[in-house]
Amino acid sequence: MEQGSPNQGEGTPYAPPRADLSEKPLQPEALIDAGALTKWVIRFLYADMAMATVAVISGLLEYRLLTRLRDGVMLSDQTIQTAAIRQGVIGLVQTLVLITAMILVARWIYRANQNCRRLGAADMQFTPGWAVGWYFIPVLSMWKPYQAMKEIWRASVAPADWRRQSRPMLMPVWWGMWLLSLALGSAIMQLARHANSVDDYLRLSQVTLAADFLEIPLAFALIVLVRRIHAMQRSGATSAEQAWEANRTE
Repeated sequence: MEQGSPNQGEGTPYAPPRADLSEKPLQPEALIDAGALTKWVIRFLYADMAMATVAVISGLLEYRLLTRLRDGVMLSDQTIQTAAIRQGVIGLVQTLVLITAMILVARWIYRANQNCRRLGAADMQFTPGWAVGWYFIPVLSMWKPYQAMKEIWRASVAPADWRRQSRPMLMPVWWGMWLLSLALGSAIMQLARHANSVDDYLRLSQVTLAADFLEIPLAFALIVLVRRIHAMQRSGATSAEQAWEANRTE
């Protein structure tokens, strides 16, 4: 057989495999449905805002009562007891709403990270588990969860080129409010532990009012971020599906 013949190797088991030029692109992986979860997250964040508003109003009433006590105004035991019960009930409901909202947000962050990967974002630094887990690690929780949330945003904007995407100005504002709320919460616990006088309770009331007031814009900022990330992921999934359909029919 002539050396270099173009038919050499044809029909033999040693012939290299031929590329299938008719192969179509794979169908994009479907997102994990986060619509219902997103709705519940937003509902409970609004509920958190509502309870914070109620707590601010009740806190102002308590501060007025404490001011009157400091100034020597005689108040009945029933008045003081009623105020204490009101504050206790509002605080309990507010705590339950906040805990529920935090659990839902944690589940949403986990799912949003998963969906970034399904959209095609490669080499993400934070896994779904650690995007949530960093909130519970002392010291590192001061910045790692923010980086994870920023990565979710960038991967939702453009999964194929997520490293070049920027984060919105609202994100560092949201995180700054979150850190401030943690500091205020720590201060509240310290003041409550050592409060013995009317002046001590006045200071405690002031810090509690600040924390309750801060909770309102903090929750609203998170609502905006959750809505926009969810909308971008749905839009990205729709675009990927349309592109696949177009290539499949060619």
